[in-house]
Amino acid sequence: MRLRPYGEEDRRLTVELEGDSEVMRHLGGAAVGERAERVHRRRLEGRDREWYRTILQEDHGGEAPAGVVAVFRSEWEGSEIHELGIMLRPGRAQRHGLAAGAVRLIVDEVRAGGGVREIHAFIGTGNRAAAVVARRTGFVNQGPCEMDYEGEPIQCDHWILTI
Repeated sequence: MRLRPYGEEDRRLTVELEGDSEVMRHLGGAAVGERAERVHRRRLEGRDREWYRTILQEDHGGEAPAGVVAVFRSEWEGSEIHELGIMLRPGRAQRHGLAAGAVRLIVDEVRAGGGVREIHAFIGTGNRAAAVVARRTGFVNQGPCEMDYEGEPIQCDHWILTI
């Protein structure tokens, strides 16, 4: 598994992930209309101090996109923060350590870039698998909160990794 910068060629992957009810069950539900395109454009624009990466996995002698991992600027309680997000294709890409490996790689990249002291993650309260990944990669649960994903409210736990 490796990460590469997110690119125009990842539009189909984003549409697939954002439109999948299983992938999006903890993020307010599957995308309809322009939401997936809006997410794709935002990832392509990537501001300074943002890392959008496509997760590539070995697949029949080559590499195939397995998901997206990102650390991006966000706002929390009136302050700018850096937030972690990860989405994996259902099936083969899940439950094989791929998420934890991708999180470790992007955290290493962010750490090497300097200037970021904390990475926040907002994990849906029912998303046990994501909570396990957060714990395994050094994030500490700060307790429950309410957030939104693309305008959809979600109940979540706020996790922080100090780097």
